[in-house]
Amino acid sequence: MRAILASLGSLYLVEPDKDRSHRALNDFELATRLSYFLWSSMPDDELLALAANGSLASSEQLVQQVDRMLNDSKANAFTENFPGQWLGLRQLGEMPPDPANNTSYYADNLESAMRQETLRLFNHLLIENESVLRFVDADYTFVNGALARHYGIEAVDTDEFQRVALKPQDGRGGLLGHGSILTLTSNGVETQPVRRGIWVLENLLGTPPNPPPPDVQPVEPDTRGVKTIRELMAKHRTIQTCNECHRKIDPIGLAMENFDHVGRFRTRYSKLSPIDPSGEMPDGSRFNGVNGIRSYLLDRPDQFTRCLTEKLMTYALGRRLAFVDRGDIDRIVSQSAESGYGFRDVIKRVVTSEAFRSR
Repeated sequence: MRAILASLGSLYLVEPDKDRSHRALNDFELATRLSYFLWSSMPDDELLALAANGSLASSEQLVQQVDRMLNDSKANAFTENFPGQWLGLRQLGEMPPDPANNTSYYADNLESAMRQETLRLFNHLLIENESVLRFVDADYTFVNGALARHYGIEAVDTDEFQRVALKPQDGRGGLLGHGSILTLTSNGVETQPVRRGIWVLENLLGTPPNPPPPDVQPVEPDTRGVKTIRELMAKHRTIQTCNECHRKIDPIGLAMENFDHVGRFRTRYSKLSPIDPSGEMPDGSRFNGVNGIRSYLLDRPDQFTRCLTEKLMTYALGRRLAFVDRGDIDRIVSQSAESGYGFRDVIKRVVTSEAFRSR
């Protein structure tokens, strides 16, 4: 038993070396890929029966199976595992806030509530096939009493989660206002604008900055006289090796500074230090605060949809995307734009793509 469980065949999907060519999956391989994509588990009897009679591979049958599988409780694996990978929710709690200065965070179990808020939004968009752009600008969210108090949202006084309408001034619409995202992109003591900026570029825009060359040592800027994080980052950008990436990262991260390290809204760092959440991207686009970032993203709906599609495809295939996958991505984004960017529709297009049905 030890040898079986520790073998490569048990731990990995083993593909024979003699067959490295690009080819279509057979029905049993397709059933396995589909099941591990949506259920994180082996195919059930229905999938195996369809594979056995050779009828699974048609687009119509795959679409039917996506609906059936997403309506099954086993799809909870997808609604937990994919956001964990895409949004980094698995990192929430790795750098917890100081208990002495954040007593309500622990007393109200806010870490769990924040995670639930994000997962419930994800699941709602999936079930209702709402536009993926609601990840950016949903005018509602899901909170319990403790999280509502944390956000300053009134009229929620129960431990049960409920959907609540948001006002524009709440600043909470979409992922950028979720405490989970704002907390996991901080370090438990203070905000990290660079980390927040990189998170948006990588997970919402699909344009992560290049890592610094391995032979370049980090350079500490002269920070004498610096009073705010904005001034500190401006000094950092005066270093030529840092400026190329930070001119894209910093405007986004600084625009999120109205939220502290546990996602509470604020207008000042202290009584003497007001927050300036304005930013300007290298292309000349300007925004002010998180609502400005939302508008920036909504002006680029296909870019956000492409980013999400690439994340879904990577998760579904279990590999990095290659140049040959670009055609499928282009088609999915184009078709999604024509049909209202429905989230479940995007998943169906991923499953019926050539890349998904091939090795």
